[in-house]
Amino acid sequence: MSFDKRLKALRVKNEMTQEYVARRLNVARSTIAGYETKNRQPSHEKLTALASLFHVSIDYLLEGEESITLTPSQSVPEPVTERNFLERYRGLSPESKRDVLKCIHLLELRDSEQADS
Repeated sequence: MSFDKRLKALRVKNEMTQEYVARRLNVARSTIAGYETKNRQPSHEKLTALASLFHVSIDYLLEGEESITLTPSQSVPEPVTERNFLERYRGLSPESKRDVLKCIHLLELRDSEQADS
């Protein structure tokens, strides 16, 4: 599978619109459309941002290697703020969003048990 098809497949799998991806990369929607139709190639900076957005390696985007790894920017945690949390949550796949909600539920249970003690 080529880069353009892989990018579109990742976007569709993660239920993201071209507009959403464009906003996250700070480019026009037409730029993302161009990436998906072989009319444009992303810069190294944009390629890195795409890999980070989809939680895959640059190698996976370009070559289709099946291993999904964290990019260097993902290994350094950002400060947690409500805005940061919401932005990162919005970029997750539906399955990951469900997992986050499960974790929140478990934390709420733990907090309520600690409050009762």
